[in-house]
Amino acid sequence: MNEPTVIKPKLHLASFLQPENFGSGRLIGIVEGPRPRNIKIDLQFSHFTPKTKLLENYKQNKITGDDFVKEYKAQLETVFKEVNSIDELPFKDGDTLISWERAEYTNYRKILAPYLEKVGYEVVLN
Repeated sequence: MNEPTVIKPKLHLASFLQPENFGSGRLIGIVEGPRPRNIKIDLQFSHFTPKTKLLENYKQNKITGDDFVKEYKAQLETVFKEVNSIDELPFKDGDTLISWERAEYTNYRKILAPYLEKVGYEVVLN
């Protein structure tokens, strides 16, 4: 007997600067600081926003990119220790988690994506 097909809720991870990559659902900020005035954020989810000190250290070249990735992953590990399923997160099918960096540049959405997939989301990474 075949296992039933499970349809995973789809999350889009995109840049404010590339609205063509947004999903059909809500726009959820995973960034601190200013946001574009022409884009309305429905929810801010700061658990996935890199800590202020981490961002400052990286921008000021006090830490390397590898150090940034290591520390951001540690932050996500702490968050996801408490998350056992998608039912424990506020995201719905079609929602978009947005930050600033364009898809073709280095961005922390790429680090976040596998964590979301692990708890059961289909992730469209842009």
